[in-house]
Amino acid sequence: MYQQIKGGNGVIRLHDGAVIPATDGNRDWQAYQDWVAAGNAPLPADVSTNDALRDRALEQLPAWEKAERAAGIEHAGQRWLTSSAALQDIRDVLLAGAIPGEQWVTADRKIVPMTLPELQSLWQAITARGAAIYQRRLAMEQQIAGMSRAELEAFQPGWPEPAQA
Repeated sequence: MYQQIKGGNGVIRLHDGAVIPATDGNRDWQAYQDWVAAGNAPLPADVSTNDALRDRALEQLPAWEKAERAAGIEHAGQRWLTSSAALQDIRDVLLAGAIPGEQWVTADRKIVPMTLPELQSLWQAITARGAAIYQRRLAMEQQIAGMSRAELEAFQPGWPEPAQA
């Protein structure tokens, strides 16, 4: 199978990605001409190949991962920020070993009491969530590698749908 090149000066042979210029005397160009004469038609230039669709799907993953990591987390009945600044604040306090005023601010700007063990528990939940996000990204990369054209065209990064009971 072949795909036209934008500008019409040749085609791409899809099974190996070879670019075949439209020049008389070129054996590959003649093979393409014979293929067309046999009733075949190349893909138009604007149709993405599976490799291009796969690349496009993979290019979506870093933004998905970044958004998931910054989306916050539910823990101990509260919603907490997980932005870079919020994570650095938690690291700094854990390193210091003391929470100023023994209180922390939730994602919705509510001040709540917080002990060092509670902050450690929040940090553990955040790191577990980060690991889950990374594992999901790796799983999506593996899934993308084996997807069909239709699956690649429909791909949206995300979490799998929960199983129905």
